[in-house]
Amino acid sequence: MTRPLPLANLMVHGEWVLAVRDGLGLDPSTMLDLNVLIYSFVQGLAVRLERETQARAATGLSEEEWITRQGPAMDALAGSDDHPNYARPLASFARTGYDLDLDRLFETGLHALLGGSVTLVEERAAGAQAERTTGR
Repeated sequence: MTRPLPLANLMVHGEWVLAVRDGLGLDPSTMLDLNVLIYSFVQGLAVRLERETQARAATGLSEEEWITRQGPAMDALAGSDDHPNYARPLASFARTGYDLDLDRLFETGLHALLGGSVTLVEERAAGAQAERTTGR
């Protein structure tokens, strides 16, 4: 991120993403920041998938087998009263289970990021309108 490579396909992607935001009243820094934020989110989940593949190869355990083996330690942490905000969802999952569905996580995260982007655009547009109205 801090040492971007001048790659043609990356520039094509960036051009497309920035074109979507063009004309929305965002300053250039905010436009680029949003581009980097969404790219980082997608890249971060992709890296997690790659690391899970590596962990499975190294341990020979599936994700489910790994979680099952970690159950007693997680239960001990959740039952210690040291982490009550973490213990509540863990206690709930003991009854219902929890499936770390990366597709669902991706959709939820992207929805939150894009929804936040919409809010940001609306706030900037309202601010610009107020400036035009007051002459400041």
